[in-house]
Amino acid sequence: MRRYGKLINVCLALLCIVLVLILGGLVVWNRNQTREDKQRLEKLADETRAEDREDLQKLDKKQEETAKELQQKAAQEAEVTATPAPTLSPVPSEPVKEKTAGISCWGDDLLTAEDTQQYSYMTVLQKLLQENGYNIPVVNKTLQGGGTLSMMKRAGVDDQIIQNFISEHQKAANGAQLYVTETGIRDFTEEDLTRDDLDYIPVIFMGYYGGWNHDPAELAQQQEHILKTFSNQEQFIIVGTRPLDGSVDSAALDAALSEKWKEHYISLAAVTSSPSSTYEAQAAMARAVYEKMVELNYISK
Repeated sequence: MRRYGKLINVCLALLCIVLVLILGGLVVWNRNQTREDKQRLEKLADETRAEDREDLQKLDKKQEETAKELQQKAAQEAEVTATPAPTLSPVPSEPVKEKTAGISCWGDDLLTAEDTQQYSYMTVLQKLLQENGYNIPVVNKTLQGGGTLSMMKRAGVDDQIIQNFISEHQKAANGAQLYVTETGIRDFTEEDLTRDDLDYIPVIFMGYYGGWNHDPAELAQQQEHILKTFSNQEQFIIVGTRPLDGSVDSAALDAALSEKWKEHYISLAAVTSSPSSTYEAQAAMARAVYEKMVELNYISK
């Protein structure tokens, strides 16, 4: 009985050992199986990601090809439906022509020859035109200390017309001594009498030294005779200043000449209070002449 119990114990011990060995084998097998499953899953995941990348690349490439096809199709349709732009023949460029050929200043020059070059209204007017972009020449046809009879002679007014004025002056004087400007005419060379400004716009500023018998109406007639020597008698400017001897005041002169010449007339007395022989008055007159040319649309931008 005791021997039988001992045998049982040995069998049980052996059984336990076998069970432990089996359990250990199961643990090792399970670990190996788990590792293999993990490796298999990782490999499957890698393969899946690679396939996904490949599919995305294929999709991107297909989208690019589709976009190109659409662009090509749209371009072809545009070529078919678009109206071709007309071919314009090149227009030859022409130089800008000045509206005014030039400005011719006739009448009195109240400054010395040296000052005239720098300060006369003609010099200032030329600068104003250039500063405002006009390439228009201003020519000087004035006489220093000359009377209106000499001015008409230089302009080419008929001698008989001039002699008629002289006769009227002598008749009105009734034997009294007259200023030389009322009866005398300067001598001019052939060059002095040559006219190269017939197509220019005249600015007539005359009367300061006399020659018109102290009669504004006669002065207007003499201005008109000079004006008629120009080709275009619609474009002109008349400037008035009282005479040196004070025989006619500015108000009387302006009343007669503004009535005659309307919008073409500039009163120097209305432009400046300075004496007409000063630099200030000359500059003011130049500005007034420039503005009058703009007002009458003789020059425009």
